[in-house]
Amino acid sequence: MNDNTDEIDLIELLKTVWRGKKLIIVISFVFAVIGVASALLSPVVYSSSTTFIPSNSESTSSSGLSGVASLVGINFGGMSSGNEIPASMYPQIGESIDFKRALLKSFIDDNEQIKLDDFLITLHDIEKTLNTQNKSKSFVSDSEDMLFNLINEIISISVNQKDGFITISANMPESEFAANTCINAREILQGIVINNKIKSAKQKLEYSEEQLNSKRVEFEQIQNKLSYFNDSNLNIVTSSVINERDKLEANFQIINAVMVELSKQVEQRKLQVSEDTPVFSVIKEANMPVKRSSPKRIQMVLIFGFIGLIVSLLYVIVKKPLTEIISEIKS
Repeated sequence: MNDNTDEIDLIELLKTVWRGKKLIIVISFVFAVIGVASALLSPVVYSSSTTFIPSNSESTSSSGLSGVASLVGINFGGMSSGNEIPASMYPQIGESIDFKRALLKSFIDDNEQIKLDDFLITLHDIEKTLNTQNKSKSFVSDSEDMLFNLINEIISISVNQKDGFITISANMPESEFAANTCINAREILQGIVINNKIKSAKQKLEYSEEQLNSKRVEFEQIQNKLSYFNDSNLNIVTSSVINERDKLEANFQIINAVMVELSKQVEQRKLQVSEDTPVFSVIKEANMPVKRSSPKRIQMVLIFGFIGLIVSLLYVIVKKPLTEIISEIKS
């Protein structure tokens, strides 16, 4: 008996749907049209990505550099390398002000005519505010903050903790812009990592080069002075002349010895900078995508049409019982 009742209810339900078929078609069609409009009006986005891995060259290159250095009397003992940023911190670098400012000033077209900040300002109609009072590097203006938020939507940095791969992806309305922005982001990020790693060694190198240049000037002065003194006293052999010549030659030898040591130190620190410089292996370079990543127009139309079908079916099925309930309440 219950089975017959269920069968009658199902048949009645199908009859209700059939009677409202025109309304179902109309509502589904309206939703499909909305889906078409949404698909056509949605901004086109192209995605490009690059994958790289930091290579630790210290273990492989250290012994080779030390061997070469020992041949010229240079010792690496006691020299410490700079602090290396772990790969897990790369996404935080992408959030930094320095990274975003450098990316905004990079060119995104092959002809190097369009900068990212100018493109975003024009695209999103952002009013550019000039910072004329606050000179602090940490100060962020309103327009700059808006650009930084847009970069968060454009650039994505992810780290494969298991294998150590870093993937950078960029989403832009132009295929060319997406590829170039992705490459720029990778190069800027790698540059920040390299500068942080070799900062200490580079400062020591610059100091040694300054000292060497200073001593080179002093060396040339004493060399010229000694040459002039010898030329002026070729045929004069007196105690005062000999004493003065000995003093000049002694100073010359001292400065020359200092020059030799400083030259060794400069070469030593150049090798240290080279050794500390991180090496990155690009597994997959960013390229210009042929197909857009969004919007997926056919999928959008189908989804809207399906939603319209569900809504219309529910309306047709629920309309009569709901009307009866409302009538009973009013009566």
